[in-house]
Amino acid sequence: SNKQRLDRFVAWLVDNGAEMSRIIVRETEHGNGVYARDEIGEGTQYAQIPMRLVVSARVCREALRTDTQEVELTGRPLLCAFLIQQRFVTSESSFWHPYISILPHEFHTPLFFTSQELDLLRGTPMEHAVEDRRQLLRKEHAATLRGVSDVVIPRSELTFENYVWAAAVVSSRAFTESLVSGTAGSDGETSVLLPLLDMMNHRPLTRVSWITNDATIGFQAGAVIEAQSEVVNNYGAKSNEELLLGYGFCIPGNPLSCYHIKLNYSRDPQAADKQMILEQAHIASCDHYIRADGLPRDLLPMLRVMVMTETDVYYVKQAMARGEEPKLGQLGLRIELRARFLLAFLLRKKLDALPQIECVPSTENGRQAVLYRKEIESILRSTLSDLDKSESRLLACASKLFADDLHSLPRYVCDNGQQVETIDEQLNTSAEDRLVAESSDDQQSRSKKSRTVLPAQQFVDDVLVTEELFAHDADFLAAVEQVDIDEDVLLVLFILRIRMCSALPWHTAVQRLESFKHPMLVYDDPDTAEAYGEMMMEMGEVHDSLFPLLTEHFPDVFPPENFTPELFLWAAGVTESFRLEVPARCVDAADGCDVEGLLLL
Repeated sequence: SNKQRLDRFVAWLVDNGAEMSRIIVRETEHGNGVYARDEIGEGTQYAQIPMRLVVSARVCREALRTDTQEVELTGRPLLCAFLIQQRFVTSESSFWHPYISILPHEFHTPLFFTSQELDLLRGTPMEHAVEDRRQLLRKEHAATLRGVSDVVIPRSELTFENYVWAAAVVSSRAFTESLVSGTAGSDGETSVLLPLLDMMNHRPLTRVSWITNDATIGFQAGAVIEAQSEVVNNYGAKSNEELLLGYGFCIPGNPLSCYHIKLNYSRDPQAADKQMILEQAHIASCDHYIRADGLPRDLLPMLRVMVMTETDVYYVKQAMARGEEPKLGQLGLRIELRARFLLAFLLRKKLDALPQIECVPSTENGRQAVLYRKEIESILRSTLSDLDKSESRLLACASKLFADDLHSLPRYVCDNGQQVETIDEQLNTSAEDRLVAESSDDQQSRSKKSRTVLPAQQFVDDVLVTEELFAHDADFLAAVEQVDIDEDVLLVLFILRIRMCSALPWHTAVQRLESFKHPMLVYDDPDTAEAYGEMMMEMGEVHDSLFPLLTEHFPDVFPPENFTPELFLWAAGVTESFRLEVPARCVDAADGCDVEGLLLL
């Protein structure tokens, strides 16, 4: 029985020098646990084992070697091979049998889930993590088959199923080798097994210290442990994803719960340049862990790089060539909005991928999976809610900057006009104050009130340069309605019209860009000129197909001095560099389509 196995285990510990007089190991309804006999005072050592009971790499190698073959394994495969040998081969004849016999035969990690239980993880990061872990274990199992003699472990016992069991023991009970480094029995491997000390369950924020010397290793209480209460350990700062995958349980309301998102820009034509920018900005990983209390530090900076246009990348690289570090937080409203729109798009896709739970298995695995899944969904929803608020504030900020003739363009785009260096102050003051003021003016400005409800609609109506705004220039609209011109080319022509018509609301914004040069116009850079040669030829052909024809038919709308080939190329560079798509979810888009336009602030 389990009680008999526990009694033999405790006797084995005591016979071999373990100190456990202050604790009791006993069976509970949730499995085996450790409890305090009497009150354990703060600073008191309460569980120690001698180094001879540490299952180190040296112990594993000695058990697995033969007279003619050394073991060519390290890390987890070495420990797994040892566990399989001890449980399925040597069994009761082994010195380690009392310890091996009290190890669980079944675990609640997803690798042991039924297909119905695994369905609960569909659409979550855990779904892919489980498959990745399974594939890794298959590779390790294959290496173990090659590294251990079949004389030591018959192939009938060294199965993948048994390897998965052993790996679950290691993931849920092993400790880092550094705990015993420099002491007897240590040979520098990464993980060790510590009988008795691995039985304490996890409780976050528990204050406990490791006490190690040449002879023993054990625990010291960091706070008073009441008599008969469970003696627990602190496994460290772990999310529910880590706990479920490695240990087989989740903690309700775990403040460290997170959503793992892996960004991928490998198919971006400018992937190499963007990777160089990220490295220069000291952002190395594509893996990010979103918690309910906010975004991880490097997520938005990485997204800013991912949404950069060719123009942004070109000028950031130019600054880096001059020895400057990339200032990813000072790229302006356009980049800030694009980064948030992209993140919201990705997270909404993840949320939509979570299927409805129709039937929850009445198993412990099912309960843990649902708990994990609900916390994942909660993180996604709270993060999307925060993103919605952030987007609204940025869009309101853009409307405020436009009204005040300010801009947030980076230096490589514009070196004139009243510039806002960073968006933070505008977000925290001006835009918020404007929203409050508009909301309070309930009688005289009902239209403004409605706009504060949807800042994106105000932004699209007033700030974003779109085809719908051609109505502000009746002559231009009347002219272009009579000819068949591509939508992108119409925007190029409208930019030139804005440049020449001071009465149009965006005239100041376009004037700021007079000195801006798309990389195709940087003639002192032969490599860039060659790379954009085809684009320049194409735009030149487009210009020649329109002029002087448009000037002949509409001389007042398209005067030749304002629509030269040089100005046409400049305006084409503007439309190529300052595009922004406002998601349909942000505005009253009856057709459900995103709103495309130019943000020139």
